[in-house]
Amino acid sequence: MTPKQQHLTELLQPSVVSLGLTLWTIEITGRVDRSTLRLVIDHSARPVTIEDCEAVSRQVSRILDVNDALPEHYTLEVSSPGIERTLHRLEHFEPFVGHQAKVKLKVPFEGRKNYLGVIVGVGNQAVLLQQGGIEYEFPAEQIERGQLVVTDVEQVGGIKHGK
Repeated sequence: MTPKQQHLTELLQPSVVSLGLTLWTIEITGRVDRSTLRLVIDHSARPVTIEDCEAVSRQVSRILDVNDALPEHYTLEVSSPGIERTLHRLEHFEPFVGHQAKVKLKVPFEGRKNYLGVIVGVGNQAVLLQQGGIEYEFPAEQIERGQLVVTDVEQVGGIKHGK
């Protein structure tokens, strides 16, 4: 997490939490003179709604304006992480033990950076990933990002076949 993302997280997280939501991650993309600030929000018990995104957008916009947190021009986007969500921190991996995930490492391990397997545990500041009968332990500081791979939509609380 960059210092700017850390500052924005500290500034905005209490507001998101006050709405009964979780601030999953903050992403900043684009150019210096025109960037996109994307807040990814989640709810522990139900899918994120458009109304959730609108409420966060209204509240966060006021906070950003009052604190002049982003002096450049920016576009604010608020969304849900989706079912094939990106996993940024150890606490993102924990609820998905037993699920399949991709893990991308910052530096190669055994000649590669990308692994696909089942998350079998999270502990000791590391993610345990099982792939083809082999269990790998990846320390959190070596993980660039993870991504949930959904093989059964109902297993992660989604809606199957669009119904």
